[in-house]
Amino acid sequence: LSWTDPVRQAQQVFRTALTALARPARKHVFAPCPPTSASAADKLPFGLSPELAALALSLCDNETTVWLASGLDTEEVRIWFRFHCSTVLVDEPGKARFAFVPRVEDLPELHCFCQGDAEYPDRSTTIFLGCAEITESSDIRATGPGIKGSCPFVCRMPESFVGQWQANHDQFP
Repeated sequence: LSWTDPVRQAQQVFRTALTALARPARKHVFAPCPPTSASAADKLPFGLSPELAALALSLCDNETTVWLASGLDTEEVRIWFRFHCSTVLVDEPGKARFAFVPRVEDLPELHCFCQGDAEYPDRSTTIFLGCAEITESSDIRATGPGIKGSCPFVCRMPESFVGQWQANHDQFP
């Protein structure tokens, strides 16, 4: 994945990510920038979607610890992350600031990730979930900051997600 205007395009991806964080549980259109050519250098490793690659290029650096889920934890993807992002790859999800998960089926239980703490909840792991399947209806209702009233969560999640999310929420005041 190479960009014709890396600074501007990385800023667009960053802005989309910030908007999604500020307005959670909503559908946000994310259009990663297409490769400029079909050369071998522009091809992404198998399993790494353009969306996940764009987020990595925009948010990761040499101080970022990254965990790759089973669908991405290949030597080719690890080389791509080290070369393009200079990121630190970790083998345990609890040691990662960012986790890249290619599919819902590859998502470990939430307790495996760094939870942050009451003083520094921002130190929890941010999970980037690729290939999200948008559903028309959901039993999950989202409430809280950035959400007026409540709204349906429109992304398919594992059946155990609601219980895991509630257990995570119960840890903090």
